[in-house]
Amino acid sequence: MVSENTTRVSFRLKTDIHDLIQKLSADAGIDPSAFMQRALERAVYAHLPPERQKELDDTEALYSVAQQKAREVFNSGRFDEHFTLTVFGELMTDLKSRALYEEVIGADAYTDGAPRKTPLNMYLGWYIKNAIDAEPLLDDAGKPRRAFVKDQPIKSYTLLKLGKSASSRISRS
Repeated sequence: MVSENTTRVSFRLKTDIHDLIQKLSADAGIDPSAFMQRALERAVYAHLPPERQKELDDTEALYSVAQQKAREVFNSGRFDEHFTLTVFGELMTDLKSRALYEEVIGADAYTDGAPRKTPLNMYLGWYIKNAIDAEPLLDDAGKPRRAFVKDQPIKSYTLLKLGKSASSRISRS
């Protein structure tokens, strides 16, 4: 499946490799698919044009900053179902984080319609959630509950609850 700037791929892995990816991605606090995507991007990095390399570097740096900020916010006792919005707010009040975010999306953080903004925000939400091992808060039908906001860099986000192993992850801050 191809979207504006992504292509869906599927492949098989040896079981021991898959198991190790599961472990290493959990240790890193990221989703296994994000872990594999990062590995593949780094495998072709030297062959990319310099501007694409910078984009990857900036995006990866932003993910790291977001995860660190998520752990800081969590460790300060500020977890609730709106955790993603709280972390985004913290990122936007930090001048370096906001500048990095704006560099990656190529626009002001509060601008609507920047083409790179929606996919980036989706990934940032995943990285924030996985930084503390949170899980989506589900409705009665078992679907993730979402909140919608105005006048924020994000327009919607998944409400969260703590995962079973959240306490084992917060010590990596």
